[in-house]
Amino acid sequence: MYDFLGKVCLVTGGTSGIGETVSERLIKAGADVIVFGRDEEKGAALADRLGEHCRFIACDVGDPAQVEQAFATIRSAYGRLDCAFNNAGVTAKYGALAQSCPEDWMKVMNINVNGTYHCMRHELQLMLTRGTGAIVNTSSCAGVVPIGGQVAYVASKQAINGMTQVASIENARLEDGGCIRVNAVAPGPILGGMNSEARLKAAPENTQRKINVTSMKRFGTADEVANAVLWLLSDQSAYVTGVIMPIDGGYASGKF
Repeated sequence: MYDFLGKVCLVTGGTSGIGETVSERLIKAGADVIVFGRDEEKGAALADRLGEHCRFIACDVGDPAQVEQAFATIRSAYGRLDCAFNNAGVTAKYGALAQSCPEDWMKVMNINVNGTYHCMRHELQLMLTRGTGAIVNTSSCAGVVPIGGQVAYVASKQAINGMTQVASIENARLEDGGCIRVNAVAPGPILGGMNSEARLKAAPENTQRKINVTSMKRFGTADEVANAVLWLLSDQSAYVTGVIMPIDGGYASGKF
């Protein structure tokens, strides 16, 4: 059991899937959790379910003004930030680059790349005031081993890998001797979220393809990703920074 007692943690994209699971697990481990999301109804329901240690803030991370306001609320209400899980992300429909839609490209880049940047910028500023903290970003197995037909998604996740590693270098040894660790998880095919039951049933051939690209020949679960996220956010991974950790059933290992 990880100990987050007294810690203030932020989860973006926290109202469903991996983000919701991480939010719940952090609260069970003693944290006060702030959840960013765009769906106010889902956010209110989540905060009601998780109780007094969960606070939902409606925020589109792709909008810098909304992010600025959301972090102003965090500063006012908590005055600190110990951990952050930047999980907000979207994908686009499958298709080759030549036939892709510029609007889809911009949407994916704005949420996945710009959103992660906006949040990391404010997170680091808050953490630097205390000289300590931990950030985990959500990358993807597609950001480690690219797949065809998803140019925007792949490019966005590779950009997140770069941001993660640059920030880890810049904050590994602070002037006061402190450290802010920055890592990423790279999930493979995970049930829920982008692999909802409805989407899987609508495209059975794509569902089987996702299973087949993993060595374990199965989907992962949000809890399996959350295990890695909580470890990376916890003091138990104190010597780990700049890592892009695959949670992918062997996808990145290659084919047999």
